[in-house]
Amino acid sequence: MSTELTDQTFSAEEQQQLAEKIESMATQVHLVMPDNVESAWQLVIQMEEQALIDTAKRGLVYMSIKMHSAHGEFESKIREHSLAPRTVRESMTVAKMFLALPESKRRTSAVLNMNKSKLIEMARLPVETVESLDDDDLDTLNDLSVREFRKEIRKLKDKHIELEDQTATLINALETERLTKAPKQMYELPMLVAQVRRESFAHNAVINQSLEQFIAMTEQLCNTRDLDLNHRIGAAQTTWHLWLGVQQRITHMLNRLSGEFGPEHLAGAECIPQFSEDEWQDAQTNREYMLAMFNDRFSTNSNKK
Repeated sequence: MSTELTDQTFSAEEQQQLAEKIESMATQVHLVMPDNVESAWQLVIQMEEQALIDTAKRGLVYMSIKMHSAHGEFESKIREHSLAPRTVRESMTVAKMFLALPESKRRTSAVLNMNKSKLIEMARLPVETVESLDDDDLDTLNDLSVREFRKEIRKLKDKHIELEDQTATLINALETERLTKAPKQMYELPMLVAQVRRESFAHNAVINQSLEQFIAMTEQLCNTRDLDLNHRIGAAQTTWHLWLGVQQRITHMLNRLSGEFGPEHLAGAECIPQFSEDEWQDAQTNREYMLAMFNDRFSTNSNKK
C-alpha cells in the first residue's frame, strides 16, 4: 500500500458535512480553526514543533521517574499504566538528544522541524559530533529523506571513530616523544642514581621521625605498669611483630646492597656520600616536604582521637 499523500475529491455536500464534523471535533478539543489556508499551515507547523517539544518533555519526565525508581519498578509501572514501551523509549531518546545539544541549538528551526525518527537517529551519535554540527549542517540534514539521513548519520559515526583513532595515535606519539625526550641525567648523574640518592635522604628522615615517635610510645607502654598486663602484652605483641617485619625488610635491602656492591664500598666514614650544592638543596627541600606531609597526617590522626 502506498504511503504517499493523494488528492481526494469531495462533492459540495461532502465538503459541507466534513467541515461541520471538523468544527464539531475542534470545539470538543478546544481548537480554534484558522480562517484561511495560510494561517492553517502556520498553525500546523507550530503544532508539529510543539509536538516534538512535548515528546522531549515527556522524555525528561520519564528519565526523572526512572532515576528515582527502584530496579524494575519503572518497567512495571509502564505496564501498569498500559503505556507502549517503545513510545516511552523514543520519548527518552528525543529528550537525551535535546540534552546533548548546546543551548544555542535547541531552538533552531532545523532541530524543531526534524521529525522524531531523525532525532532518534541523531541521538545515537556521540555528543561531541552533535555539538560540532552548525546550523547549516542541521538544515542540510533536515532536508534529507529518512533513508539519506541515516546514510549521513552513518558517515558521521564513521568519521567520529576515525577521529578517535587519530587522536589515540597522536596521544601515543606524544607520550612516546615525552618518554624519549625525558631527561636522562640529573646533577650530572644518571636519573635513577639521582632519584635513589634524593629519595633515600627524604624517606630516611620520615622513617626516623616516625620511629622516634613510636619509640616514645613504646617506652610509655613499658613504664605504665598500672595498666592491665594482658592489654599491655597485646600492644607489645602488635608492636613486636609489625616492627619486626619492617626490620626484616630493611635487613633484606641492606644485605642486597652489600651482596651487590661489597661492604668495603658501603661501611665506614670514607663511604659517606657526597652531594653537590644543587643536589643537596633539592634533597633538603624534598625531605622537608615529606616530613611536613607526615607531620600533618600524624597531627590530623591525633586530633581525631
